[in-house]
Amino acid sequence: MLEAIRERSQGWITKVILGLLVIPFALWGVDSYFSSGGKEAPVAKIGDDEISQREFVKTLKEQQERLGGKVDEKLLRQQVMDQLVNTRLLSQAANKAGFSILDAQVQAVLAGVEIFHENGKFSEPRLEAWLKNRGMARGELLAMIGQDLLLKQLQIGYGEGAVFALPSATRLANLLAQQREVNEAVFDQKSYANNPQIAEATGDKAVEAEFKAHQADYTTPAMVRVQYLTLSQAVLEAGIQVSDEQARKFFDENPAQFQEPEQRRASHILIKVDAGANAAAKQAAKARAEQLLAEVRAAPARFADLARQHSQDPGSGEKGGDLGAFSRDMMVKPFADAVWAMKPGEIQGPVESQFGYHIIRLDGVVGGAKLGFALVKDDIVRTIKQQDAAKRFVETAERFSNMVYEQPESLEPAAKEFGLKIEESGWIGKGKAQPAMLGDTRLIDALLSEDALKKKQNVEAVEVAPNTLVSARVIEHRPAGMRALAEVAGEIRARLAATAARKLAAEAGKKALEAARAGQAPAALSAPMTVSRMRPLNVPSAAVRAIFAADIAKLPAYVGLDSAEGYRLYRINQVDAVTPPAEQIKAMRNDMRRMLAQEEMRAYLEGIKARAKIKIEPSALEPKAE
Repeated sequence: MLEAIRERSQGWITKVILGLLVIPFALWGVDSYFSSGGKEAPVAKIGDDEISQREFVKTLKEQQERLGGKVDEKLLRQQVMDQLVNTRLLSQAANKAGFSILDAQVQAVLAGVEIFHENGKFSEPRLEAWLKNRGMARGELLAMIGQDLLLKQLQIGYGEGAVFALPSATRLANLLAQQREVNEAVFDQKSYANNPQIAEATGDKAVEAEFKAHQADYTTPAMVRVQYLTLSQAVLEAGIQVSDEQARKFFDENPAQFQEPEQRRASHILIKVDAGANAAAKQAAKARAEQLLAEVRAAPARFADLARQHSQDPGSGEKGGDLGAFSRDMMVKPFADAVWAMKPGEIQGPVESQFGYHIIRLDGVVGGAKLGFALVKDDIVRTIKQQDAAKRFVETAERFSNMVYEQPESLEPAAKEFGLKIEESGWIGKGKAQPAMLGDTRLIDALLSEDALKKKQNVEAVEVAPNTLVSARVIEHRPAGMRALAEVAGEIRARLAATAARKLAAEAGKKALEAARAGQAPAALSAPMTVSRMRPLNVPSAAVRAIFAADIAKLPAYVGLDSAEGYRLYRINQVDAVTPPAEQIKAMRNDMRRMLAQEEMRAYLEGIKARAKIKIEPSALEPKAE
C-alpha cells in the first residue's frame, strides 16, 4: 500500500503536455496542430485546409529525433503525412458535427496541470519557464490542449458506442479458458540427416543448379574502406578541463541545485475505498474514519495501537501507521497537501485520496540539508563539461562542415583545426558497417556515389546521431560482384541438406498421422500435457491453433502440422471446460468493446477520407536534405 500511495497521481492532460498523446492514430508532435500561416506552397490540401511545409518538416524532424534516425526516411515521411492528414480530417469532421471546446474548458485543463503548480496553486512563472524551455508559445500550448479535447469529444461521440454482448464475452472467455490434454510426437529433421536420400539431394549437380537458379542470392554488395573524422559533443567533452575554481563558482552560484528537499515524517490510519465503490460505501468508510478520528483525538497516545488494529494499509498498519520520512512529491496530492499544512504533533482527518480516507499525524519535519561541495564536485564537473561541450559543438559544427567540404582533398586540415583523430574503417557497405554509425544510410549513399568513388574526396559531413557529425573519404573500393560457386558451395549444400531432411521428417509425420487416424497409435509420444489458448506451455502457437481447431466429436483425436524442425503430431485425449472468473469475463468484454470502438473509429476516418478532397505534393514524400 505504501508503494502505491507514493506513486504520483497525474491526469491525462499532464501526459498530453509531456508529449504522450493517447488519442487514436498517434497524433505526433506539437506542430501537428498548427498551420504556419507562411506563404510557401503547402505540402498537402484537405478541402480548403492546408498543411504547410514548416508544419510537415518540423513534425518530421521531431519524429526523426525521437526514433534516433533508425528508420527509413521515405516510410517515415509517408507516416507523418498520413497522421497530419488524419488529424486535419478529424478536426474538420468534429467542427462540422458541431463539437466545440470553450476557452474556459481549455483554461480549466491548463490550471489543473500539476507540473505548473507551486505550493498547491497554479504558477504563471512555472508555466512560462516550461514554455521557454521547449521553445513553445503559450498560444500553441492552448491550441494543443483544445485540439486534443476536441478530438476526444469526437472519439467519444463516434468511437465509444461499441457494444459487445455479455453472452458473447462469456462464450469467448469460456473458449479461451478451455483446456485440452494432449500428447506430442516431434519428427525432427535432425533424425534424417544421414538418410541416403540426402546425399542425392546435395550432390554437385544439385548444388550447381541451385546456384544458377538463385544467383541474386550470391552477389556481394559494393564495399568501401574509408578514412573518417568524427566531431561530436562527446569528443569535445573529453578534451575539456574544469578547474576547482570553476566548479566552486558553479556550486556557489546555483545553491538551489544542491539543496535536498524538505522531508516530513508522518503516520496514518487508512480506511480503504475500493475503486468504483458506490456513494453508500464511501459514506460508510468516511463515517468509520470520523469515528476513529474521534478516538484518536480523545487519546492521542493510542494512535499507534489504533493503527495496528484498524488501518487497512498493511504496509504501515503493522508499524503503528508509521510511513517514515518522505518528500512532498512522493505522496499523492491530497495527502501531501494535508501533511505540508500541518504542524508537528497535529492530527488531521479524514483526508480523502484515491485510496480512501486517511487520519494523519505529523511526527516531524526534516529540513533539506545543503549538500557539501566535495560530495557533488564530480557531478558539477560533469555538468560543466556537458554544457561547455554542447556550446562548443554548436559553435564548431558549421565550421567543421564547411572545412571538410571546402578542402576536399584531405581530412587533415579539419583534424588539425579541431584536435580530432583521423580513423580508418574496415570494409563497410549497406547493411554492414563497423562502427555502426558509419552505416548511416545518408553517409553510405554519399560514399558509394560515383563522385566519391572516382575522386576519393571528402563527402559532406553527415549527422549520424544527435550532436555527432562524420565526414569520410574513400581509400579503397570493392565493386559489387558475384561470389564464386566454390566459395558458396558449402553453404548451399548445407541448406539443401536441411531442406531435404525437413521434407523427409514431414513425410514421416504425415504417414504417422494417417496411421493414427486408422487406429495405429504413434510411437514416441510425450507425457500428457494440458494446454489452453491462455496457457500454451511450450507448444508453438501454430500447433495450439491446430489443437483447438481439431474435431473433438470422437476422442482420442489426432492433428498434425508442418513445423520449423519438420513435423509435429498431437493426440487429443480429453477436453475440459473451465469457467473463468466473472472479473475476467468483465475485463474481456471491456477489451472487446475497446477493440470494436477502435475499428469503428478507423472506419469512420476511412469514410470521411474517401469523401474528402485530398491533394498531397509528391515531392514532400521523397527523402531530401532538410
